[in-house]
Amino acid sequence: MKQRLRVVLLLSLLPFARLCLRAAEEPPPPAPGATVEKSDFGRVTWGRNSVRLRLRNEGDDAVSLAIRIRSFFQDSGSGIVWEASYPVLVPRVSTGEITLDYFVRPDHGLLRVELGAEDGEGGRVHQEAKEFLFEAPYRGNYVIQPYRLAREGVAWEGRILPPFRVRESEHFIFYYFPSSDAEDDMEKIVTQRERIFQRLSREMDVRLSGKAIYFFYPDSEVARKVTGHRGDGWTYGRTMVEVYGPRRKIDPNHELVHLLAGRIGSPPVLFSEGLATSREKEFDNAGRYRADVEAWCRGFLREGALLPLAELMVVTSLGEDLTRPRVAYPQSACFVRYLIEEYGWEKFREAYAELVSSDDPGVQKENLGRFERIYGVSLSEAEAAWKENLSRSRGGGVPVEMVRRVVREETVPYLVARGRGLLASGSAEEAERILRSAVERDPGSLDAVFWLGQALHLRKDYAGALAAYGVVVRLGDRAHLTQVAWSRVWSGLILDMLGRRPEALEEYRKAESLQDDGQVQVGGRLTTSREAAREGISRPYQPPSP
Repeated sequence: MKQRLRVVLLLSLLPFARLCLRAAEEPPPPAPGATVEKSDFGRVTWGRNSVRLRLRNEGDDAVSLAIRIRSFFQDSGSGIVWEASYPVLVPRVSTGEITLDYFVRPDHGLLRVELGAEDGEGGRVHQEAKEFLFEAPYRGNYVIQPYRLAREGVAWEGRILPPFRVRESEHFIFYYFPSSDAEDDMEKIVTQRERIFQRLSREMDVRLSGKAIYFFYPDSEVARKVTGHRGDGWTYGRTMVEVYGPRRKIDPNHELVHLLAGRIGSPPVLFSEGLATSREKEFDNAGRYRADVEAWCRGFLREGALLPLAELMVVTSLGEDLTRPRVAYPQSACFVRYLIEEYGWEKFREAYAELVSSDDPGVQKENLGRFERIYGVSLSEAEAAWKENLSRSRGGGVPVEMVRRVVREETVPYLVARGRGLLASGSAEEAERILRSAVERDPGSLDAVFWLGQALHLRKDYAGALAAYGVVVRLGDRAHLTQVAWSRVWSGLILDMLGRRPEALEEYRKAESLQDDGQVQVGGRLTTSREAAREGISRPYQPPSP
């Protein structure tokens, strides 16, 4: 008997390192009563794809299956895995077919698509993997349709991006959208990139076999939705991704430096991002102001805002709030320029080849030893000499108010990130101190106020927590929907604990009405503010027994 199969979808992007679905040469024995009889992947392309499954349940009870699909390129170097998990209810004594969607990120190399199914008790019902080769240049027929996460699953956007146009040159393959800024400027882009590539290859004494690949996206949001990577530029393997649009065009030197210098080594970001940023004509500080990196650093030095270089030697990326990227990028570039000017390119190249980016404390300690052996001074000694040199340098400056604005805008997210980390580690008292300083610096930062409320809540300062949550509710808008909704939920929980049930119910109902379905981790499980609010409406909060 054929019956409709009910499906709910949960999708997430995971780092490659977290990939844990084990490959199997043959599907495992099915759990009693439930089987995946057949899978049909059809034609696999970039973008939106579908797999059709035939499911059978010969048992007398309905069976819940968790069907997972993963897609990733094994040899491109991107490290991004697309994953979707579909809970499926297979009715008793039934056979039916179901079509599940998945996404293939535009890339090249060997694509692996993994399909697995488990029953409600975690027993493996089915597992298989298919591989597909995508060679450059790729000109297949495909549908690149952005999507967003929703409580019900993946919501595909109404718009469909046009297929990429393709342009080849001596050293590159370019992908870009029709009617885009990149298409309008393509001849200029080709000439410019070829010239920079040849100059950098000579200067670095690096050769690249085969052609490198460029993907141009009109803005960072489209780039993130299609690639799974946040940021305006990204280099992995022999592929470069750049934002090239009306509002933002990143410096053409930056990613090409990453591409070629990556053939020398993989040092800490102080060196890798420092070298790439140092070759930019001017540093565009988040689109706010363009100036030479030394001009920015003179301003940061004057404000006492430069970061300890020891910190930049141990972080593995500069994109997070904890690294204060709008300070860290120009600072790294300025220090790299100093090293090259003071000690020469050969010593810098030696350091680039020998130092290793790692979060392993042992490797980080070895990096400091290697630095001192190569340069004859310790990192702290080089840092002091660089700052002295910077203080005596002359040149164009960045307006004082602009420097202070960047410092302020970078410091508050940094303090919030530190406070959140302290809360996660159980250090609520220290977290409260850090988060108070963030609120004092910028009372209008609702992130800072919300997390201060969390710290006060955990420290059982309920009056202070209610006041903080109240500020978020009063000042929040649609851009802060999740913080506003959870502020109402947590306020309701506190009011319940204080025996003020009518007020608690009002907070829960207002939280529910906001219809915030963004999932967050609470108490070891994923939930939404709407679900939490409904639980609060159904029964008063009961504190755990001591």
